[in-house]
Amino acid sequence: GVAAQPSPDGPALTESMIFPERYSPTTDVVSFSSAAWPTQISHPFGWSGLWHGEPQDNFPDQYCGGEYGCKNLSGSDPTVPFLSDSGPLRWPPLGYAGLNSIVLLQHTCMLGDTDEAKNCYLPLDQPWLTPSNQMDTPSSPRIFESARYTFVRKAGPTDKCRWGGFDNWASTMCGRGKNNSWGSEGAVCNPMGVWVSYGAWYHMADLLYPEDCRWTITTSSNAAKFIREVEPRKNDLYESYDYSFEVCQKRGDCTPDDANCINTYSAVALSDIDAKSLLVRGSENSWLVGGAKWEDKIPAPPGQYPATGSGRIEAVYATAANGPHLPCPVDDAGQQVPCGVPPAQHPGQPLLIFGPEQDLVIHISRLKVNAVKAVSSAQFTVVVEVTLTWTSQYAVHPCGIDLYRGVVAGEAVVPAKDWWRPVVKADGAISSEESFVSGNPMLQVHRTAGNATHDPEPVTRPCTQESCPWRAQVYLQEHVGLEMTFVSDFNLNRFPFDTQVLTGSFFLADKFGPGMARRTSFNFDSPGYSDAGLDGDDLEGIYTKRDWTPRLAVIRPSSSSSPGANCRKQRLSHLCADFEIHLERVAVGNVFRVLVPAFVQMGLTTLAALQPAATRLQVLALGAIATAALLQPRSLGLPADTEGVPFVMALTICQLAVVGLMLVVTGYQLVLTAGVDRRTAELCSERRAALVGEWKAAFVAKRALEEQLPGGAQQPAAPADVSLSLTTGEPLGAGKEPAGSPPDEPVSLLTRAVLALPALMHHASQSTLPKPTDPNGEGSMGGSDWIRAEDKALVRKSAKIDAWMALMLPPLYILLASLLLGLYWSGAMDR
Repeated sequence: GVAAQPSPDGPALTESMIFPERYSPTTDVVSFSSAAWPTQISHPFGWSGLWHGEPQDNFPDQYCGGEYGCKNLSGSDPTVPFLSDSGPLRWPPLGYAGLNSIVLLQHTCMLGDTDEAKNCYLPLDQPWLTPSNQMDTPSSPRIFESARYTFVRKAGPTDKCRWGGFDNWASTMCGRGKNNSWGSEGAVCNPMGVWVSYGAWYHMADLLYPEDCRWTITTSSNAAKFIREVEPRKNDLYESYDYSFEVCQKRGDCTPDDANCINTYSAVALSDIDAKSLLVRGSENSWLVGGAKWEDKIPAPPGQYPATGSGRIEAVYATAANGPHLPCPVDDAGQQVPCGVPPAQHPGQPLLIFGPEQDLVIHISRLKVNAVKAVSSAQFTVVVEVTLTWTSQYAVHPCGIDLYRGVVAGEAVVPAKDWWRPVVKADGAISSEESFVSGNPMLQVHRTAGNATHDPEPVTRPCTQESCPWRAQVYLQEHVGLEMTFVSDFNLNRFPFDTQVLTGSFFLADKFGPGMARRTSFNFDSPGYSDAGLDGDDLEGIYTKRDWTPRLAVIRPSSSSSPGANCRKQRLSHLCADFEIHLERVAVGNVFRVLVPAFVQMGLTTLAALQPAATRLQVLALGAIATAALLQPRSLGLPADTEGVPFVMALTICQLAVVGLMLVVTGYQLVLTAGVDRRTAELCSERRAALVGEWKAAFVAKRALEEQLPGGAQQPAAPADVSLSLTTGEPLGAGKEPAGSPPDEPVSLLTRAVLALPALMHHASQSTLPKPTDPNGEGSMGGSDWIRAEDKALVRKSAKIDAWMALMLPPLYILLASLLLGLYWSGAMDR
């Protein structure tokens, strides 16, 4: 820049000091004009009598050198210097005279309750500047901890740029402005205010000979990577500073709990060999007096204006609790464009242009169901895997994230605790636990956030000043897993042939500062994300047990029908995602446990219909007890708190209803035929006694006939204990003759005896049976039934019931099963 011309009253206030301004969220611009600093340059040895007075013998050789060697300006005495406090000036040794560097010191300062910055600078007490006290020693820790940006002459320590003035009259007369700690009256000065006899010196050399003597940042130190020269700023008189540099803000040891942390800037000029400050001002009585002692000079490194500099270091207070910190625009070169609210500036200063902050877009590069850890009718646990990439106005290189040294083993990471990040959290879950997949709570640093065709590009190599732009916008990425446990809401209507749908919602970003949620959105347009969900081995691998088979696992952005209550109620659905997992129950074990016993009972019930009523009653009673036991949910493999009537329970209820119906019908049959057996038994008893008598009479008649035959012999009497259970109720006519009739012929008698034999043989064979029969059919002898007619009608009615029961039971089971299948698999029961 072109140096501002001094006004009649001297340089501007902001130009006579170091003027810092907020230049971006992470940088300051520091402007100064060293020629206008109100301090004199001096050297500890320059104030001694070594360079003045009469010649002395035995002068040390190290104090001789330069163009004139060890002689004064008049050329007298070429070997002995002048040692008195007055007299002509001698040239000092080059090593002591050469002023070839200025150091800009940046210090992080924690202000107290009074917000006074006067204690934020270097210690300015006299011992600090004594010749024996060097700068970077433990005696001066605050300097040691500060950032040091060293400026050297553009062409190096040339003769044009060396300081040639010491404590002498000429050095008091020439400078840049009368208020610049020296005047300009009475001196032989060139048009730029430099004493002609001695050439350019510290204050003016960079302006007189900019090609050689302009101050430039030395590249020999690492600090040079964190400062760069920019277009000169204007002072409050709208004059250009000589120098403006953009500097990375230093957070130092400041924490968000500190009331106010600022960066302070000051400068020192150093001699080449002993690193002592050369910027001083004179005491009240000794200012600019020839021969004045070093002890009479007061150190006066220039400080900053205003006292609080560019304001507090906002990056210190940009915590996770008040994030996210909206990003700034990025130009085509990947450099951050300053944005946000412009900092307070000194009246009259030209405004710095700060663009508006942009809304935060978080890119989804991976979002999938990782595992279903547990499934029950009470609760289920799901693990999702999420990879999110985002940025912040403070995530820039090198001032927010140092990528010069921050890449280790091909990876750049930063601690997650130091940055706002989109905390992933379940919505409405019993428990929610987030963890980093790597186990290390670090965020990866990426060059890009990714897009529809490219995944985010990680930083794998350290940056150089050529490969990475200044204030390069970088992106942060986290790869986390979220384990969520939700209450189950199973639909068990089709158990054990059911497919359960596990649903839930989770926040892709939580922990927002005020008003930040509405300015945050998610981008699902990434090659690593698919709204079709998992397939193949990835799908099968989410659940490894044998009781369920995964059929679908998908995560989609939340909608108005999101299962997450908070996502809906708080109008945060744009920050949420919903998962949907379909698990098909493996029915083999439950079929053998539940359905096989049910079908066995159905088969037994069907067989029982073919049995006599009494036997059937016993079978049905046992079946009813067994079926009633299955009504307990746990017996069917269902949870104890099952609501509604699942399919297997409805099937069991139908079986119990059928058994109950059969019990009623069978009971009716038994009641219906209960007196038949008793009455039949009584009838049999009555007829039995009559049959015994008739049999005896028939036997006597047969014997009498046999005796009347020629050659007939006497036969034994009929046994008295012969008993027959079957009787006709009427006398048997075989072998009886009417009273008074003449005896028959022998042939007739023989015929009648032979014809009587079958009846006798039948009676003999049937005498021990419960229900003997006659030769003409069961229950009939002499044309009468062995059961009463009304009882026989009841028996026929019961037989018809048995037939209908055996015939209708299988179709009834088929009808009921079809009805249940239709109701439960059509979804009617779900409503």
